[in-house]
Amino acid sequence: MRQPVKIAIPSDPKYLCLTRSVLQQLLSLHEAPEDMARKIVLCVDEACSNIIKYGYGGRCEDPIEISFEIENDTFTVKIRDYGKQCDAGKIKPRKLDEVKPGGLGTFFINEIMDTVHYCTKREKGTLLTMTKKLRQGAAASGIKN
Repeated sequence: MRQPVKIAIPSDPKYLCLTRSVLQQLLSLHEAPEDMARKIVLCVDEACSNIIKYGYGGRCEDPIEISFEIENDTFTVKIRDYGKQCDAGKIKPRKLDEVKPGGLGTFFINEIMDTVHYCTKREKGTLLTMTKKLRQGAAASGIKN
């Protein structure tokens, strides 16, 4: 894929279905394993939901810019917002044995994706970059599927 696929949506949760649809189609076109594709879609959806909730404080009119790229069998997604910058050091998933709502999105993201990087070196907002190798044996590589 020479050019990334880019979309921009308002920070309204009703538009997350567009992101999920575009990503699902893209991964299908590149013959990503179905189970892995579902997990990647979940990660992107969770990341965008967190932007809406924490970065934009629930406001529905702010932009979320998303770029998808597949190169050498590595999927990369970049999600850019212009809201409150996150403190990457404070983004920690909760322990699974704690029974309470919230905190599982970052757990799933960190478990599923190979790399997760938050860049706040900008005037405002955050750039989240996540990557996942699309085809690689977990046993041979030690990397999670």
